[in-house]
Amino acid sequence: MKVFLSLTCLTLASALVAPASAESNWYVGAAYNAQEFSVPGRDFNAAGLIAGYQFHEYFSVEARGLTGTSGYSSFYGTPDEPEGNYSEDIDTQVSVQLKASYPIFESLRIYGLAGFTQTKLEINGYGQYNDEDGNITGNYPYRMTYTDDGFSYGAGLSYGITTRFDVFVDYQVLPNFEPNSNISRSWNSTTIGVNYRF
Repeated sequence: MKVFLSLTCLTLASALVAPASAESNWYVGAAYNAQEFSVPGRDFNAAGLIAGYQFHEYFSVEARGLTGTSGYSSFYGTPDEPEGNYSEDIDTQVSVQLKASYPIFESLRIYGLAGFTQTKLEINGYGQYNDEDGNITGNYPYRMTYTDDGFSYGAGLSYGITTRFDVFVDYQVLPNFEPNSNISRSWNSTTIGVNYRF
């Protein structure tokens, strides 16, 4: 969280010290992405908003805020007699990143991303009550959250439809999913979106 706050302050400072111009360097956008763990079936989709500031011809600072649109789910019991549901989904995912871009053609740019990403997962399921002999005597619902953060990086392409609108696609490697010291899984995302420059 301290890194996130530091990068946010850096974004604001860049905006304050950049020279004023007739055309704004701010842009906003919307994004949708597919995220994948190196665990079978643990794939997520998320959607959200983007805000960025271009402080140099080739460099921008960009923030993205996403929330889950679909996640992993299963059930306890049998298909004929389900005892309860289990689900995992992204509650929130926030990132602040430095974006370095370079034009390949007049309207096509390649870019790299590097920064900080924090993800909060929401997990819902059922626990079990057991008697002294270990027999299941009942179920109880539970809800928990798991938060992970760290360095993220990636690369992408953007295409300018007009001078104000562009569409983009990028691939990012997110911080590893590490719910405990014995588990570490790779985590990545593929994002498509659109940006509007003021």
